[in-house]
Amino acid sequence: MIGQAFDEKNQDDFEDVTERINEALLKIASDPSVKATATELSKISGVHRNTISNRGWPVERIKQIKAQRSAEAERRKKGDSLEPKPVDVLTDKLEKAHLEIMFWFKKYQDATKLYEGATESVKYLAKSRDTEKRKVEALEENLEKLKAEYERVCDLLNTVNDR
Repeated sequence: MIGQAFDEKNQDDFEDVTERINEALLKIASDPSVKATATELSKISGVHRNTISNRGWPVERIKQIKAQRSAEAERRKKGDSLEPKPVDVLTDKLEKAHLEIMFWFKKYQDATKLYEGATESVKYLAKSRDTEKRKVEALEENLEKLKAEYERVCDLLNTVNDR
């Protein structure tokens, strides 16, 4: 049970880091004034450079961004128009769709956790209610016994007083 909680926490952390890396990569790709380096990606995403290097794919994406920027610089030098390539447009749309999917997936996970937490709370409250109900019933029984004992003592005192 504890191991499962750690696994879930690790998975959530992994997904959070992935989302932050993707958002930072999108920012780097969309803004030519931002350097396309692992160090800059680390600064923007708040993720350590070793994590970025260990994952591999962010470094590859940075290389792609650099290559794309170099190609654009070459086109500018040659005087070519900056008409976006259909592949670039589709790649950009794909990245944006990927980020949106990650956003909604995270929202789904948050809602699922909230639901599970609420379910656990309801179960706990139901159990507590049943426990307290049994205590009240026991106290009511005890009260009835004490009332009967009180009446008996009162009857005895009245009997003694009548003599």
